[in-house]
Amino acid sequence: MVYLDTMPLRLGHFRVLITTAMGQFLGAAVATLSGVLIPLLAIVQHHELDSVTQGLIASMELIGIMVGSFVIGKLADKDGYLPFLRLSSILIFIGALAVYVTGSVDLLIPSLFVMGFGIGGDFALDSDYVDEVMPKRWQETMVGITKSFSALGNLSAGGGFLVLCSIEWTAEIWRQIFLFVVFLSFLMIISRLFFFKSPGFLIAKGKFDEARQVVKAMLGPDVEIPPSYLEKTSSSNGAKVDLFKGETLQKVIFSGVPWGCSGLGVYGIGIFLPILIMSLGISGFDTSKPDPLGSVMNSVNLTFIISWFILIGFIAGLFILHKVSTVKQQFYGFLLAAAAVLLLLLCYLFKWPAAISIAAFVLFELALNAGPNLTTFIIPSLVFPLDIKAEGAGYAAFFGKFGAVIAVFSFPILMKLGGVSLALVVSVAVLGLGAFLTYFYAKKLGLEK
Repeated sequence: MVYLDTMPLRLGHFRVLITTAMGQFLGAAVATLSGVLIPLLAIVQHHELDSVTQGLIASMELIGIMVGSFVIGKLADKDGYLPFLRLSSILIFIGALAVYVTGSVDLLIPSLFVMGFGIGGDFALDSDYVDEVMPKRWQETMVGITKSFSALGNLSAGGGFLVLCSIEWTAEIWRQIFLFVVFLSFLMIISRLFFFKSPGFLIAKGKFDEARQVVKAMLGPDVEIPPSYLEKTSSSNGAKVDLFKGETLQKVIFSGVPWGCSGLGVYGIGIFLPILIMSLGISGFDTSKPDPLGSVMNSVNLTFIISWFILIGFIAGLFILHKVSTVKQQFYGFLLAAAAVLLLLLCYLFKWPAAISIAAFVLFELALNAGPNLTTFIIPSLVFPLDIKAEGAGYAAFFGKFGAVIAVFSFPILMKLGGVSLALVVSVAVLGLGAFLTYFYAKKLGLEK
């Protein structure tokens, strides 16, 4: 007999990891595709998309994530995780299929919302589900690996776009790239049809025998739930927990608002990276090239190269996790990311060599993904009690994506009002705010600085 909290990793653990991490993968892939869509659609329509339309295309997935994480996180603590994991994958499939089959620009924005809603459900549930079934020594690492699948989503979407363009180089290709999302979301549905109920949810509801059966089916007949886990029944005894009072509110702010600040980098700078590269005139984009599709290709090529550092950043962050506290990792990650954007601003203002701009982008991606983009996903599973874990994570993702929506929607408007320099100045300020809030609320909650 082995206990769930001290057992070695088994194949069942990796099945849970991959099944839940697919939402992170597709969320990042759709965000990457949204960034490619904006310049492509401008070419299709033979004029520049206005800043409001650009903001809607870039932010609609995030609005869906924001609403989906709030709604599904709230419902899952009451009705169980598994039905909503399945629902999330179906919604992503429906949204992507609608875009691919119709090729309608009019359906693009609502379809992005539907996909985002499903992805938001995963954001509310993934970290909790992984956290509760992993041995204690692997919990933070495996939750971090779940988030790291988003880096693979970035790379796969960018790489897939480049491959498609090499086969059929046309602006209408924006529709075809969603076939990638259709295929993977279908696999996601299949994997979750034969998945398991959440043992943590069952324990919180006092269904101990059913939780034991689920753990044995998931990890092996010799696995037992430790007695300490069976004491983790609902601390609220059926009473409604108010997440907006006292220490619980501080936990919501601590886990959610810095997540929103990191969203400026992940989604704001991330989605508009091709446009930023064009605006900055970085080597690899030929501003004199008359073919606008060639311009998009050159910028996406450089974006794809820089995106490798997202994955490297996550890998570095996973190695750092057990060497410093999660709070320190987030705090210093914010500071380094802000410094990198400041360097990028100086490169733009003083026309420094393109190599320095590329180095600044690389430093930004390394710091952001080794720090807050990784840790903001882990923190909700650490700070909220079992009986409100999904709702707490849902609220954290809601506020995190609310900040990201504001950042993404305002990014093209900032660039229109004050150019690249204004957008970068605001980015430095928001990343600095993330560092401050991480430090302030960690100290207030008695967590490690």
